[in-house]
Amino acid sequence: MKDKLVLPIEEQLNRFLQPKCLIPGGLGLWENYFRKICTAWGEINGEIRPQHIIFSADNGCNMEGYVGYNYEVTQKQSRNMLLGRSSATQFCNFNNIPYEVVDVGIASDDGIGVDCKVEKGTKNILNHPAMTEDEFNSAFQAGYERVEHYVKKGINLFSFGEMGLGNTTTSACVLSALTGADPTETVGPGSWPDKPDLMKRKIDFVRAVLDKHKASIVSDSEAERVRKIVAHVGGFDIAAILGAMLACVEFKKPFVIDGFITAVAAACAVHMNDCVKDYALPSHNSREKGTELALAEVDITQDMVPIQAHMSMGEGTGAILMVQMLKTTQHMFVNVGTFADLMKL
Repeated sequence: MKDKLVLPIEEQLNRFLQPKCLIPGGLGLWENYFRKICTAWGEINGEIRPQHIIFSADNGCNMEGYVGYNYEVTQKQSRNMLLGRSSATQFCNFNNIPYEVVDVGIASDDGIGVDCKVEKGTKNILNHPAMTEDEFNSAFQAGYERVEHYVKKGINLFSFGEMGLGNTTTSACVLSALTGADPTETVGPGSWPDKPDLMKRKIDFVRAVLDKHKASIVSDSEAERVRKIVAHVGGFDIAAILGAMLACVEFKKPFVIDGFITAVAAACAVHMNDCVKDYALPSHNSREKGTELALAEVDITQDMVPIQAHMSMGEGTGAILMVQMLKTTQHMFVNVGTFADLMKL
């Protein structure tokens, strides 16, 4: 007996959707993302089983007072998230989306949440590389292994958030180094007030960091160049999210980008593996200036971003809202009736 011919997933989707009681193209982006999710899985499935992962870490530039506020906020807010009292975790709890906080570098003696602490914060990138090669590998592997852990439990959609004072600064450094964009294109206010004098200070800081490390972040291998960029001017959170996103590709699980920091991690991931574009889903257009540039590296344009809410909260707030909308539309596409059934009424 011959094996049954299995149609390519794109053809399966066309045949599945054609008889449905839907106006062709009537659901716009949601049909596009239903198709993208099923294509990533290689099957049509109406049940999204999500997991939200928040990576927390401190940044040396913040701990030494060059940017941002009191670095102890990172550990306090991470503990607050464990108690479910933050914006992101309230979104998760209300929508029944499981979450975890992963400590990859909080400046505390104890591990907070899932303890994958590489070190108590990175070095100050104005004077030193943020981390050693071994430290980068540890943070990267922590992100990879958290995804692997949940894939074994049946999770089929991931979303990522982050917590760490100073990480819009490190993200601007990474994005400028990655793309060659001037800091005026990548630096936004982050948690600072959006005032010209503060913005100039932050831009000057990023420019000085890039000048300091420019000779150390080059390589003939693009994957190695990305690793050097993140290790020299990035943060443990970015390295961990990068590892997590590449794990999603390996295990064929789509993932949702949150705001600026996760978009920068996605841009880095694409430079290491172009297939990231097939698994990455946008959520919202962050208020941070460099977000559009970072998403463009993943071939995501602004008309592909569903939530236009001028958010810049972090922790994955936008990503969680997107997951809930994806769960809703995924269920609808699989279970909605057919036109033939409609006509029998």
